[in-house]
Amino acid sequence: MADFDNVKEIGFFKSLFLTWKQSLFNPEKFYYENFKKIEGGEGKEGTEHHRRDTSPIMRPYFYAIIFTYINLVFSFFWEIIFFKIGFYKNYAILPKIPLFFTDKNSIDFYLIIGIVFLLILLGILYTIFLALLTIVIHGFVMLMGGQHGIKNTFRIICYASGVGVFSIFPLFGYNISAAWFAALLIIGIKKTNALSTPRSIMALLLPFIFVSLILAAFIIKILAAR
Repeated sequence: MADFDNVKEIGFFKSLFLTWKQSLFNPEKFYYENFKKIEGGEGKEGTEHHRRDTSPIMRPYFYAIIFTYINLVFSFFWEIIFFKIGFYKNYAILPKIPLFFTDKNSIDFYLIIGIVFLLILLGILYTIFLALLTIVIHGFVMLMGGQHGIKNTFRIICYASGVGVFSIFPLFGYNISAAWFAALLIIGIKKTNALSTPRSIMALLLPFIFVSLILAAFIIKILAAR
């Protein structure tokens, strides 16, 4: 189990940091040792398999939520800074409420209200997105010969969410996070499901190719109708 699964024994901040460091900078060992399940068996191995198989999913979920909010907060912060210095003519993330653009001097008060509302709303939307992403990716993992249940895929995705911390870097932080997140998912799928590297890559790429084709067909249909 990951250190954050033992947050009560290790402590919140220590377990959070250890899990973040291990999952990002030593992902092969992290996913193999903390996710690898021992199928069947008796005695010690059977007990270890049962213990890991019934480990909670709420802790990895909260781990993902923490870094998602870190990502959102820093994204909002850089949006505000770039807007105030004139780098942006409007906000790319915050909703385009006219009040935001009429008086820059009063923007701080309205931003506090707007950001709190957005954090709550985006937290709900992220939970839905996380569930859908898990279902879709897990389906393709199984198609590629995956060996474990959907909870394993959910935990892989959640513990890869520590890349959200790179949003502290403006402009290119998102690109770092996205690329690193994809790499962690591939490593996690490979190490926990005993898949080859090409199969692990396909398990991640196929859902995006599939969704892209659907969106492309939808756009083409709309353009054709016009």
